[in-house]
Amino acid sequence: MSDLTEQLSPEEEIARAELARAFHDVLATVSGKRVLYWVLEVCAIYRDAFAGDNNVTNYTLGRQAAGRELIAKLDEIDPRFYPSLLMAMAEIREMDRAAARATAEREKGNDDDLEG
Repeated sequence: MSDLTEQLSPEEEIARAELARAFHDVLATVSGKRVLYWVLEVCAIYRDAFAGDNNVTNYTLGRQAAGRELIAKLDEIDPRFYPSLLMAMAEIREMDRAAARATAEREKGNDDDLEG
């Protein structure tokens, strides 16, 4: 990476540093992690590309290429970003499931109150 940095103009170095800072900011919030993970899902990173139809397969492969580019950028900035995003999303999803269970229990309790 130092070879690349040496070839960047001052403007490019600033832009690169600002982009890295922006990724740090995004990954510092739960909302940012949710959005970034959603983008990776839209890029079909977690799906099989092959659909039996070359047009659909090629389209999905193109989407996946964009997702791989995003993951590569995360790795370039900090190799811990992508793995920590996956771990954080597992925790976030568990919290979402717990919140959904709590909401369902509350609604069930409210329904019981109406019957009695």
